[in-house]
Amino acid sequence: MIIALTAEETIQAEQSIIHTLFENGLDMLHVRKYHFTDLQMSKYVASIDATYHHKLVMHSHPLLSFELGINRIHLSESNRKDGYQQGRARGSIYSTSVHHIDQFNNLDNRWDYAFLSPLFASISKAGYGVNNALLDQLQLRSNFDVRLIGLGGINAANCQLPLQYGADGIALFGALWRYPETIQNFISCKKSYGKTPVYLPRTNNNTTKE
Repeated sequence: MIIALTAEETIQAEQSIIHTLFENGLDMLHVRKYHFTDLQMSKYVASIDATYHHKLVMHSHPLLSFELGINRIHLSESNRKDGYQQGRARGSIYSTSVHHIDQFNNLDNRWDYAFLSPLFASISKAGYGVNNALLDQLQLRSNFDVRLIGLGGINAANCQLPLQYGADGIALFGALWRYPETIQNFISCKKSYGKTPVYLPRTNNNTTKE
């Protein structure tokens, strides 16, 4: 699975780029526009072909999901701790974010998948992940009820590594929006990602909670 997160700011020809990403095999798009008003978000979603709406995830403005007919909602760590998902609407599919493998291992199966980040030094946030990259933590995974999606600093050169360490997919952000040639960068990642990974041996560490 390859997921993309939109840039927070408006990108030139953004809707055209999004459609082309889907046409080239993007599995899911997190709509991440925190500064949008509800009206702006509604117009943004409407600008994306309805054919792809089942692949959209509300990464912001989750309360608009029902009105917009989108059943995938991403909740932040703070939303999750506040129990936002407890009142989940029937048919909604939830994802979330974690920043340590122990947090991931403690998630229950109400979550479809969770981002674990940063796996590598961030492309979009200077210094983030330089001293706290989490790639090696993937080998300590004990939760297989929730899909694990690697995020943070992933590009065509390293996107095979999360799979080799046992992730179920990757999420792209900086590799798409912080460099020119967004479409070509995605295609390069997809080609590299599509190669059969050689899985690395797991460590003997036991992180099972009593």
